Amino acid sequence: MNRTLLLTLLSALLVPVLALTALAATPDDGRNPAEATPDRQSRWFHVPGSDVMDDLNEAGFDVTHDVERVPDGFEVEIVVADTDLPVLALHDVHPIEEQDRFSWEREGLDARAAAADFPRRESVLGGAMVLDEVTVGRVDYFTTKGQGFLSVEAKSTLADASAALLLTWNGGVLPVGGAQVMTAFTDSGEYMYHRVLTTVEVEPTEVTVVSALGGTDTAPVTTWLEDEVDSPLERDGYQSGFVDGYRNPTELFDRIEALAAQHSDIAEIVELPNPTNGYQRHAQATIGTGSSAVVVSSVAWGHEGGNDVTVTITNDGTDPGTATVDGTDITVHASATTTAADVIEALNRDAGDVVAAHAYRTSGDGGTVTPTGPVTLTDNLSAPKDIERGPFTPRAIRIGAHRDGSKPGVLIIAQDHAREWVPPLVALEAVERLLANRDTDPTSADIIENVDIWVIPSNNPDGSHYSMFDYDLQRKNLTNHCPEERADPGYRDSWGVDLNRAYSVASVHDGFAGASLTCTSSTFAGYEELSEPEARNVVDLVEANDNIRFFMTIHSNGGQLFWQPGAYIADGRQTPTRPPLGDEAYYWQMAERILSQVKVFQDTVVRPDKVGGSSDVLYSSAGNVREELYVNHDVYAFGWEVGGAVWNTTTRTWSSGSFQPSWAQAEAEYMEYASGVTEMWAIAADYGRDNTPPTATLVEDGEGWTFALSEPAHVYYTTDGTTPTEDSTRWMAAGIRERGETLAFPDGTTVRWLAVDPAGNAATTQEATIG
Repeated sequence: MNRTLLLTLLSALLVPVLALTALAATPDDGRNPAEATPDRQSRWFHVPGSDVMDDLNEAGFDVTHDVERVPDGFEVEIVVADTDLPVLALHDVHPIEEQDRFSWEREGLDARAAAADFPRRESVLGGAMVLDEVTVGRVDYFTTKGQGFLSVEAKSTLADASAALLLTWNGGVLPVGGAQVMTAFTDSGEYMYHRVLTTVEVEPTEVTVVSALGGTDTAPVTTWLEDEVDSPLERDGYQSGFVDGYRNPTELFDRIEALAAQHSDIAEIVELPNPTNGYQRHAQATIGTGSSAVVVSSVAWGHEGGNDVTVTITNDGTDPGTATVDGTDITVHASATTTAADVIEALNRDAGDVVAAHAYRTSGDGGTVTPTGPVTLTDNLSAPKDIERGPFTPRAIRIGAHRDGSKPGVLIIAQDHAREWVPPLVALEAVERLLANRDTDPTSADIIENVDIWVIPSNNPDGSHYSMFDYDLQRKNLTNHCPEERADPGYRDSWGVDLNRAYSVASVHDGFAGASLTCTSSTFAGYEELSEPEARNVVDLVEANDNIRFFMTIHSNGGQLFWQPGAYIADGRQTPTRPPLGDEAYYWQMAERILSQVKVFQDTVVRPDKVGGSSDVLYSSAGNVREELYVNHDVYAFGWEVGGAVWNTTTRTWSSGSFQPSWAQAEAEYMEYASGVTEMWAIAADYGRDNTPPTATLVEDGEGWTFALSEPAHVYYTTDGTTPTEDSTRWMAAGIRERGETLAFPDGTTVRWLAVDPAGNAATTQEATIG
């Protein structure tokens, strides 16, 4: 069955479920079954592919971002009730229990057993020919919680992923070595590469990957993350641990205001230019059921009088009915034959200054109404009075001794997604540490002197207030863009725009996958690019400050560190601008520094298979902010999912985090990940004072030539005798997540090359003659 037909069936089945639920519910609690209520909770499911993930989002299911890539698709948390299970089963999406989730440890045992029967080419082909080539990509060894791990990626030139690959290390003999069959990673119908994560008892020195079709490659093992780093947390007198509980956005912004006032010589508050829609809604009620149901909304915001409006339907009128208004009390004078359509017309005609009315969803409006009321309209908002109801002006705290554009800038934002409560604490803790230690810690002093910092502690204040006071699983902002058929209060937890799908590069409007144009979808991107003030604020801030060279958006939870490419067009898996090899290498270098600092606190490792271009290791996310800033503004832009999987030494599995973990876990997470933010600032300081050109040497590599570099750099070369410039041919990666390509030069060729590092330092042009 093709995807279009599946989506059609899914939508067709979902609509009756919605209607039946609405009919059975009382007027104000009939929520969309794709929303969380007491009977709707996060459960783990197996999803067979990214196309199905898109379909579920489009159909309105809340597919959370606690996602694990597994060999045959995804394991992901989805907010569901039992009544949703038959609908999900149409897509071959089935619930799984925690103990049945994919385990690299169990997979490793199975794969090691299979290695003994691996179909080696001598038996398959008699050793007569080699039908593919194998390239080993990343080979990483790391330890966490006392356990060693080996993470390996390799690719066969057989493009349909049918080649069987066998990994061996240290000779393949236990206990110092081993062998394991690798798993193919296929995404959107395209073969990406094979990969494996396996426990090892002895650190390997090199690995060999052999294909059943004859290809083979050997590569050295590199160490992932540093165990011995200079961490401020380990210095005497260094102050940390400033946050003592979850904080709502009002508290977050109040705190950065106080910090800026306390440190006014090096900090200031920057008001962002676009106020949000605000933590506010029109008061509503759904009166009646089925085809007699009428949705009534106040013209005024709830807090500005809408919550005082009442509607009463009497039987003292004549057909088709009229409405009278007494202050905020509305009476519809109906008769025994008055229909919902008549009531809607009377309310809009006679009480249009106070309310607006429309039919309930798609149930029609021909049913006759019955006397009822008075029904009081409500905006369904529960936050205390000190939470501002009107449009909200987000702010950034700007920190630095030189806030004049002369120093490299770093922009940190947190909580694009409202339900992610730990990320703003990560951002706030990093700010608190920097300012508290400004006079005693050399790293803090150096950052303040050499970096220009902006921090927005919550980029989604409206949705985050709603998450903390009304609906904890709210993901999007609070602006309702839905048409009337999805604008009744039962949908109130599904309104809003996913702010990390609302940007203009590689968006769903351009055909990229991983976002939705359905207003109740959890990944709704808005009806046009950059429609939301929260997204425009980020772009406006970067455009107004061209010294911003680095960016990080902090999310939870998944334990990933992402950059570009973040999206693709599903047909052919076409990505937007892919970072060239020099930028890719610089991203990896920065990632190792950031994540090594995270590891210090409690030995948490963000695994290398969860680091890189997000569409290369996980899935497509159309219209994300990282793509926007890298492609349009030349900013090194990270996306960070904190609170990821941690190795459990008892169960020997990776345990996932959550959006709102217990405070003990949240405190540990913000402590460790705040160290990564601090390292991001230290990287920017190093970038600003880097005036050393890279060195690049042309070296023989197997059957061709490649470049050896002293640091991440772009290499441009010519073979026609001309002097290379930054418009010349660029040395590229051999493939996704692979080393630099091997170049073929005929004997007698004069190769000239130029190396330029990310800070813009250019080496003197060099040349060599081949042969």
